[in-house]
Amino acid sequence: MYRSKIILSLIASMCVASAASAMEFQVLGSKAASMGGAGIAMSPSSLASYNNPALLAKNPESFTLHIGAGVGVKDTGAGKAAGDLGNLDFSNLTNKDAVNITSADIANLQKARDIIVGMDQKGFALNPTVDFALSFGSFGIGAFVTSDIGANAVIDKSRTSLIWEQNTNGTITYIDLENNLNTVSQAVYQNTSLQYAVMNKSTYLDVVGLAVAEVPLAYGYGFDTDYGSLSVGGALKMMAGQTFYKQVNVDADNSMKNLDQNTQRTTTFGVDLGLAFKPDAVNDLTLALVAKNLNTPKFDIAATAGGGQYELKPMARVGAAYKLNDWLAFALDADMTKNKSVTHYDTQYLGGGVNLDLSVLELNLGLMQNLASNDIAGLIYTAGIATGPSWLHVELSAQMASQTGEIDGTQYPKQATVNLALSSAW
Repeated sequence: MYRSKIILSLIASMCVASAASAMEFQVLGSKAASMGGAGIAMSPSSLASYNNPALLAKNPESFTLHIGAGVGVKDTGAGKAAGDLGNLDFSNLTNKDAVNITSADIANLQKARDIIVGMDQKGFALNPTVDFALSFGSFGIGAFVTSDIGANAVIDKSRTSLIWEQNTNGTITYIDLENNLNTVSQAVYQNTSLQYAVMNKSTYLDVVGLAVAEVPLAYGYGFDTDYGSLSVGGALKMMAGQTFYKQVNVDADNSMKNLDQNTQRTTTFGVDLGLAFKPDAVNDLTLALVAKNLNTPKFDIAATAGGGQYELKPMARVGAAYKLNDWLAFALDADMTKNKSVTHYDTQYLGGGVNLDLSVLELNLGLMQNLASNDIAGLIYTAGIATGPSWLHVELSAQMASQTGEIDGTQYPKQATVNLALSSAW
């Protein structure tokens, strides 16, 4: 009875997280990435301290190691737009004196204006990850770095007129390029001009980011119940985070450079909890629940970027894994929380896949979908391959969205990820 009360209390505390938002829930590891992002019910023991510490309770190995890195990209609309503006040479046109603007330039500026107005609140994001993980029986430790870096377009829709500044021997006038090159007042220029909006940063790309390094100490404990085997796990983690911010031109191709201009470092801690249950009726089935950042870790934003804090709000995920036999397994994960990135892009993933283990070769396939209303990627295809003995396993995975963008006639997936890892088990 005492154990039952403890477990019910844990489940209740974890389900509270389902009402909150957070960064995107990232399940680390090439295997999970290639199986539709599903991993909290069948994560390798070395990565359990990050993905679901409850899985450490049933660790079949005395020692495991995992070293991996990956990067994900998303284009939520601003990536293609910035490329198209670059093709129109918008930066140079913005800095041109009105006297040097040609009729061809005006046509390009009209195209650029349509692109700029259409990219309002759209963005792109970069999500690099690095992991170094160890497990020793039921204990796990590691160093995990996850990042959420992106840009959002902030467009001043009240300033879209093609009114350009003209300097004639030191005399400044303002020319309406679309209205017979008429001269307008400085007030009209400042209140309505696209050039003024870009030059004075009321139209810009808002580049923001949060990189977090976590060092967890995790433990999993398992016991039998009347209905099956239950594992409970937790991780107490030291967290070092860095926030950064800058504003750049809407067609800037160097928006991810020099991100150390407005940075702030913060050290704090976080708490994760996980559950895993194997019912007696279907012993090859594992049901899992994990909640991360239950204490809402906070990271300071530099005063030069407006100050305040960025919060990692609690997030929760449920999952299941079924091992049909020694060479075939299935997994499925679903976010319980709608998680918000630093660029205000919502994610709530549902995904799963199949693992085919042919001893010397592993093949993984999967599908995933962002169920949030602002999804731009559509169905995401995932695949991976792994080879080598258990003491030196090489893993490679990739994800690719079905929806595509296009720049200069070249199509690209609106969301993509690649992961490479080495693992060892003894």
